[in-house]
Amino acid sequence: MNEAHPTAQIAELLQALEPVLAPVQQSGWQWRVVGGAVRDLVLGRPVVDIDIEVVAPALADLERCYADMVPRGAVGSDRQVIRIRTAAYTVDITVATDAEVHTAAAGRDLTINALAILPDGTLVDPHGGLADLQHGVLRHIGTAFADDPLRVLRLMRFAGQLNFRVAPETLAHALAVVDRITQIPIERIWHEWRLFALAPHPWAGLMVLHATGWLRHYPMLAALMGCAQDFVHHPEGDVWIHTLYVCEGAVARRGDLDSEKVLILSLAAICHDLGKPTTSYVENGRILCPSHAAAGVPFTIDFLRLIGAPDKYVAPVCALVREHMAANDGPASPRFVRRLAHRLAPSDMDLWARLVAADSSGRPPLPFKEPGAPFIALAAALGAIKQPVAPLLNGNDVLALGIAAGPRVKELLRIAYDAQLDGVYETRADALQWMQTHVRADTI
Repeated sequence: MNEAHPTAQIAELLQALEPVLAPVQQSGWQWRVVGGAVRDLVLGRPVVDIDIEVVAPALADLERCYADMVPRGAVGSDRQVIRIRTAAYTVDITVATDAEVHTAAAGRDLTINALAILPDGTLVDPHGGLADLQHGVLRHIGTAFADDPLRVLRLMRFAGQLNFRVAPETLAHALAVVDRITQIPIERIWHEWRLFALAPHPWAGLMVLHATGWLRHYPMLAALMGCAQDFVHHPEGDVWIHTLYVCEGAVARRGDLDSEKVLILSLAAICHDLGKPTTSYVENGRILCPSHAAAGVPFTIDFLRLIGAPDKYVAPVCALVREHMAANDGPASPRFVRRLAHRLAPSDMDLWARLVAADSSGRPPLPFKEPGAPFIALAAALGAIKQPVAPLLNGNDVLALGIAAGPRVKELLRIAYDAQLDGVYETRADALQWMQTHVRADTI
């Protein structure tokens, strides 16, 4: 954490905001920077999203001020804002709920989010947020915390982002609203889960989900607790403990991934072993679960539905879950890798290798292994790291052989691509010869 009063950083931020706030200044209205931007500035974290409260008569007055800068209208489902994007920041400007900064701050969720910066650079701390930042504590402000049950998921998210613990009295408030999740619009639930999945400390957020009693809303996750694993392969403990380690391992392997790929990898790490509770059994004193990868797919679909994940994430996350044990089915061969890359679509071998590595690292004190390494090396040679091997034949090639347009063309291309995946041919010339030979002989 930076110094308690980061004067230089505050001055730099206020200077950067001068062009954005010019219309407010000209109108003579009071304003202050509030919320997460102030928190992150104090912590020395990057500041990207900035909230500004303006003591204006109404939103319409603000809209008139910014009519030439931004489109009018509401942004978000629960509050009206004027959003301005600069090269460095996204700035949300709202009408203050109260002219007095201390009174307005009482309506915020957590002490660390109630900090404010005034135009003269004064850092206002109405509820002891600086002390809680210093000690790594998430603490609610008042009884209003329970007015919005979404704030429990925000606890999960902030724990994941900051690696903070939740104050005991705040846990009590979260437990008291455990049955009110149905009151939260699914879009707001997804917003919190998405930010959590991008956070650097997902294990901390999952532990908050358990401590608040909200894990019960995700029964496929709750089932991981107490699900025993074979000690030889998993000395770290049950599937829940293993999953926490794997989530941590996935963070370490994000590398240069963009946010969309990070999101898919993180969700796959959370879900990868959801099939173990229903497939584990004991045989000759050993705990086995050979079919858990495929069995986890329906649970993954249900989990993604519960958190409101858009449909575009279902297929790639499920593919990673289904194939996360594929390295055990080797050995690595061109045919195996080509077919694995094909099954993984719309995910890819790169994300698969990262998940497999995270899974392997989630078993302390066992030494880390890189089971996906030979597969990813071969995928690189085949050009199949980011996408499946491209088909060597197309519809025109089939039509050129005298096959009439229709379903038969699609079927022939499917059969030909299967042959390509199996390594029957590797060049376009050989593919054309193969197709011509088999069509003329009527063997396909």
